[in-house]
Amino acid sequence: MLDRSQAPIAFPIEKIKFPSAEKFILDNGLLVSCVSLGEQPVFKFELCTPAGGIHTDQAGLASLVAQVMKRGTKTHSAQFLNQTFDYYGAFWEIQATLDQASFTVYGLCKHFEKLMPYVVEMIQEALFSEDEFNKELEIEIQKNKLNWEKTAYSASQLFRKHLFGSDPYGRSATPEGLANLEIQALTNFYQATWVQKMPTIFISGKISEKEIKVLNQQFGRIAFEQKNNSISQKPIYQQAIQRREIKENALQSSIRVGQEGINRSNPDYFGFSMLNTILGGFFGSRLQKNIREEKGFTYGISSSLAPMHRGGYWVVGTDVKNENVKETLSEINKEVRIIQEELVGEEELNLVKNYLMGSFTGELTQAFDIAEKVKIIEMEGLSEDYYDLFQSKIIEISPKEIRDLANQYLDPSQFTQIVVGGH
Repeated sequence: MLDRSQAPIAFPIEKIKFPSAEKFILDNGLLVSCVSLGEQPVFKFELCTPAGGIHTDQAGLASLVAQVMKRGTKTHSAQFLNQTFDYYGAFWEIQATLDQASFTVYGLCKHFEKLMPYVVEMIQEALFSEDEFNKELEIEIQKNKLNWEKTAYSASQLFRKHLFGSDPYGRSATPEGLANLEIQALTNFYQATWVQKMPTIFISGKISEKEIKVLNQQFGRIAFEQKNNSISQKPIYQQAIQRREIKENALQSSIRVGQEGINRSNPDYFGFSMLNTILGGFFGSRLQKNIREEKGFTYGISSSLAPMHRGGYWVVGTDVKNENVKETLSEINKEVRIIQEELVGEEELNLVKNYLMGSFTGELTQAFDIAEKVKIIEMEGLSEDYYDLFQSKIIEISPKEIRDLANQYLDPSQFTQIVVGGH
């Protein structure tokens, strides 16, 4: 009989080979990265294109274009498109981030051929009618107003603004800015990006030659401009600033503290990931133990890396009662100083190594998760063995390396500090 009073023997997680994607080039030069895995006849299709916020000088425009694209084409209404995708049991989404935009579809492989023509239609023939534009604009303005009333949203947006300044990474949509957007600006952006720029397609699931053939028939005939992989120079980071914005009647305050970081192309990114995990990157992190468990100031606190194509940042985020703001900020700085001065113990280091390796290997069991990592490699111009190198670094990193990275990349005197909440 199994003795449940004894914990099972634990073994270190070993490095595993990151599965490579099969690549296809369509007739027009469009790259398709394919991860075929699993027994269920399902697919995930994702088309990524350079139509994110950094490709326009108007905050909120890229996201609004993505929303209006859903509101009908020259041939079909929004109602028809939604009903069609629903009929075939498919989920679809168009969205824009700062760096890029994407069109994603989840569905059954047997319906893949029927769905792709509608995707092409929205990418090439979206109809930006005045009525639909005004409806979507009103929705976006109301959503934006509500978001700015939330302390967490305001703190995050202000943090980026004061870190990046006038750089596109520092821009945020506001109700006033959205209200000034004109339909012609959306049409021009759509034509210059979605319609013309060469995208990249990532497809995963139980994929066969049939799906690739459909992609070539539907997308391989489009005369996209040739892809430009160049990434412009890194943003100019601003001087550190401390700002507190008062929202009357707010019972708590949202804190964002951090500074310039690095992106995945930096060879120190792997080590920085380990450093970040120890500080605040998982539930057993130092910030959680100190500020949540010992002090009881918050339900949760975390630190995170935000890698982007042209740069990145590191930030700590939490929500606390207004009266605990000062001490929380002090404890965050204290934890940073400790990791800069003292070597991480072997037990803690091994725990975090196993956590990261376990999380990573757990994400390699499904085609959709693997494809997400393949997308990162392709869109950020990383080496094919990127995730093999990641595993090696996590396994091999030493306490001294972590301390050195903390001193190299973290400086509390240069932290931008944003607090939004009550008095």
